[in-house]
Amino acid sequence: MPHSDYDLAGIRAAIITTNNRVLAGERPDRGGQLAVEQLAAAGLQTSEPVVIPEEHHAVAEQLRDSLDEGNRLVIVLGGTGFGIRHESPEVVREAIEVEIPGIAEQIRAHGLTNTPLSPLSREVVGVTARDKTGALVVASPQLEGRGRRHAVGTDPPVEGHLRPARRDLSPHKPPDAG
Repeated sequence: MPHSDYDLAGIRAAIITTNNRVLAGERPDRGGQLAVEQLAAAGLQTSEPVVIPEEHHAVAEQLRDSLDEGNRLVIVLGGTGFGIRHESPEVVREAIEVEIPGIAEQIRAHGLTNTPLSPLSREVVGVTARDKTGALVVASPQLEGRGRRHAVGTDPPVEGHLRPARRDLSPHKPPDAG
């Protein structure tokens, strides 16, 4: 992900991976690690990804905690399919005030370059408030390996939209224009 012309250093980001197999140690969280690396390369402050079970209450609790910690971007990887425990889109919709379907559509369209199954994913993107207090929240599939990428690895879908939104996502108040 290329570094943008906008200073994203003041933006804190959290990655939540919801995957029972990763949680059980049956496979590594390559998608979460890749997301952290890409966000850090773009200049965002990130911490290690948090791995949680594929359960509605677990996703809701971790999303709430991530927002309460001051993260202005929270990406939930996994839980966007049709499985009985795949409820990340529903949880994100409960947390956001305004849905931004264009970014989700862009993520799916980009996914078609890697897999014909991309349209089956249920990405949800939105902001938690309509003013500068709002955080950007994304539910995206945890596709990684074999050249596939999730929302963070798709420039411009998420990283590209952070650049113009920098002023609104910054925890610092921008200087008055005059």
